[in-house]
Amino acid sequence: MISVVIPTLGTREMELERLFQSLSDQTYQNFEAIVVSQDNHEKVSTLLANYSFAFEHVSLDRKGLSYSRNMGINYTKGNIVTFSDDDCWYEPHAFLEVHNYFEENNAGIVCYQIYDPEKKEYYKDYPKNAQESLKFQDLFRKSSIEIFLNLQIVDKEKVSFDEDFGLGAKYPSGEENIFLHMMHKEGYQISYVPKVVVYHGKPSMDTRLNFKAFSSKGPLFKRIFNTPVGFAMLTFLFIKKFNHLERPFPFYIASLKEMFQYKKK
Repeated sequence: MISVVIPTLGTREMELERLFQSLSDQTYQNFEAIVVSQDNHEKVSTLLANYSFAFEHVSLDRKGLSYSRNMGINYTKGNIVTFSDDDCWYEPHAFLEVHNYFEENNAGIVCYQIYDPEKKEYYKDYPKNAQESLKFQDLFRKSSIEIFLNLQIVDKEKVSFDEDFGLGAKYPSGEENIFLHMMHKEGYQISYVPKVVVYHGKPSMDTRLNFKAFSSKGPLFKRIFNTPVGFAMLTFLFIKKFNHLERPFPFYIASLKEMFQYKKK
């Protein structure tokens, strides 16, 4: 069985309906949806009542993407788990593809591709060839909704997102990078398959990093590596993204301060 953990604030009604309909349209129906609402619980419950797939509705009184995922994983019954956003939706054969892949391969984790069918563009610049085992540096370019876990190999107790990172947390991104690097350090094989399984709108071409996004990079690099390596990684990113920062040096200094102040819980 495939378990799909779906955190939501319940504010994107049309997007949730699109997501739920894409679940109903799956050619592989041995799945469950763990819908974790952080607000608007009644609205989410009303939407779910229109669909016949198996689901568990978990209502929380605290917000935070990583927190919601960590709570949702406790309710999963499947041997395959993925983490959805409430504004993405699935290709009709997505779950069949994932099921077949894990039947034929020993990877603990597999990453796929995201595609925007409206713009007819891939979400990012993906490699064309499959990769049996991703390298450490490859994990920075992976998004949570393209990741599937095989819990027959991966220890479910180790599936946890750092609640200091992710939407609704102090640092608004990077939770999937921390998670994948943690899994890599644990020795799990992380593979890549060049197939689209999930749809998501591609952001606009404006690639400028805002203050909060860049200032969180220091703590992110320190969390994954250590302070000296984190400093080097942040400096490299600063040079690379210099022209995409509204105020480069204040952003860099703020990120350095956040890095040195950050302490892992």
